[in-house]
Amino acid sequence: MRASRLLSLLLHLQVRGQVTGPELAARLAVSERTVQRDVEALTAAGIPIRSVRGPAGGYSLPGGYRTRLTGLGAAEAQALAFLGLSGAAEALGLADQLDTAQHKLWAALSGDAREHADRSAQRFHLDPVRWYGSAEPTPALAAVAETVWLDRRLRLRYAARGGKVADRVVDPLGLVLAAGDWYLVARRDGARRTYRISRVLSAQPLDEPVDRPVGYDLATDWADARSQLESRHELVTVTLLADPAVLPGLRRVVAVAGQHLVDVAATEQVRLEVPFEGLAWAATALLGLGAGIEVLAPASLRERIATESRAVADKYR
Repeated sequence: MRASRLLSLLLHLQVRGQVTGPELAARLAVSERTVQRDVEALTAAGIPIRSVRGPAGGYSLPGGYRTRLTGLGAAEAQALAFLGLSGAAEALGLADQLDTAQHKLWAALSGDAREHADRSAQRFHLDPVRWYGSAEPTPALAAVAETVWLDRRLRLRYAARGGKVADRVVDPLGLVLAAGDWYLVARRDGARRTYRISRVLSAQPLDEPVDRPVGYDLATDWADARSQLESRHELVTVTLLADPAVLPGLRRVVAVAGQHLVDVAATEQVRLEVPFEGLAWAATALLGLGAGIEVLAPASLRERIATESRAVADKYR
């Protein structure tokens, strides 16, 4: 445990240059006195750590000093897939391993390369979570993730749509984080299935190996599954007038096949013909956009929205 902490302290100094005692203590989750003792131990081992007292002081390494103890362990290598996705790594219990792996990678870079990496990190950030939303609770995620890693079959208790609870034995192939939500891609009865992890009530690994297809590629399989799901519904074309303020919201609710038709940068009211995944969804989605939308056709949808609007108005009269 202490050896790991000493290495973390050393790598942090190598990456950051000069760091104060309180910062190191917070970083390593120890007291400042422990930091002092660790620095003394490293100095006694021949590491040229400088200690500067005062408000602007701290600990530092002389320019050019580099440790070669930057090899990645198995758990740290496993976490590298989540570089830039710290929230996902934390959900899977890999936050500490990812943090250590990142520091080892940065410590292994040359001065110029580290400066470029630092500039990129300061200027670009990947946020996979949708706006105005919080992550769904996924109590079974850790158990599912472990089973996926071990390539074992999985017994799921799953809350399907409509309130039905089903028990399934599946061959898990991978986990996908899409727009902030976790999905399991699996095979059942020879066919691909996707399961929303927030709907998994319980997950029990079995002592049976997964029959994983040779050359299986999760990214390709997920793209195919998503494409099939998005094209499954029968589309209905809606003609409408839209104010500029509602165009971003409109683009989010129309079918994927028609999202390119909505120019969110328009500055005047526009007339559009866009597809929706059924009349029921179109009525629900367009009512949510309020008076910024006027449906022109089909007539049945226009009347449905008018009837619903009158009913809502009557309740608040």
